[in-house]
Amino acid sequence: MTHVQNATEILRRHQAAQLTDELAFFHQHKREWIVEHRGEFILLGKQTFGGFHKTHAEAMKAGIRMFGPVSPFLVEQILEEEM
Repeated sequence: MTHVQNATEILRRHQAAQLTDELAFFHQHKREWIVEHRGEFILLGKQTFGGFHKTHAEAMKAGIRMFGPVSPFLVEQILEEEM
């Protein structure tokens, strides 16, 4: 593993640890959202709901607008099974 890969993995783990509440909220409500939002992307950050978005890019742009470019936020696609 290169230094860049190692640093990227450390950052990913740190951000995931900061998003524990958001991940729990996503998994808790995913079955409810499947009915009307299957295939869409949900935005969550700082224990805040950022809406449903048609594309990953749209959700990322909204996340940067809402939470800033350095604050971690979660974008997850609403699917029956995790990919």
